[in-house]
Amino acid sequence: MNHLASKIVRGSVASSRASTRNVIAAPSTIARCSYCSPSTSTTGYTPARSFTSTSSKKQSIATTDQFVNIIQADAARALASIKSLTPSAGFTLTDGLVVPSPMLILDGVVFLWDVGPPNPQTMSWEGWNLDKLRAFEIVTPRPEILLVGTGKTGLLPPPAFKKYLNGLGIQVDVLDSRNACATYNLLSEEGRRVGAALYPLTELSARTGVVAKDVQR
Repeated sequence: MNHLASKIVRGSVASSRASTRNVIAAPSTIARCSYCSPSTSTTGYTPARSFTSTSSKKQSIATTDQFVNIIQADAARALASIKSLTPSAGFTLTDGLVVPSPMLILDGVVFLWDVGPPNPQTMSWEGWNLDKLRAFEIVTPRPEILLVGTGKTGLLPPPAFKKYLNGLGIQVDVLDSRNACATYNLLSEEGRRVGAALYPLTELSARTGVVAKDVQR
């Protein structure tokens, strides 16, 4: 997670409101992997912040019209795919990036995802409330299919979970994380508009990358 970068989307407030092609902001529960750095705030990882020179008054004022686009990437970029997942390291992508936490893959871009673990003992999803899914309201294009990986064991989602995503036009398939990763890779290679919401095989925290039970949340 040492790569720090940011993209600046310049334009007026009016033009940014009219645009439906780019995501301008994202909920605090996610952060783009290649742009994130540790934070002491309660929101955990946050996107790297941009800045502008204040050498002139005009430049200083212009900072209010700048936005950080954390989703759009270079046109030539390769879409993310998953090479492996292990209990101790989380997910390893084909480009060598290790993601030691829950993650979202939206439009081929990987984000850290701050969610608690599903509970296979009680078959419950307390850590996956609808606030953790707000990113799907603002991302464009939305995935046609969302592969949800719930760790070692596949758990049936609560009705509200599927209803919310179906209402956004997203089909939801819930599997254990190994099968969810394999299915995501296959559909992505076929050119399908697919996304993934994946929890590691062990309880790794998105805030620290260590076992979540050892972290006060």
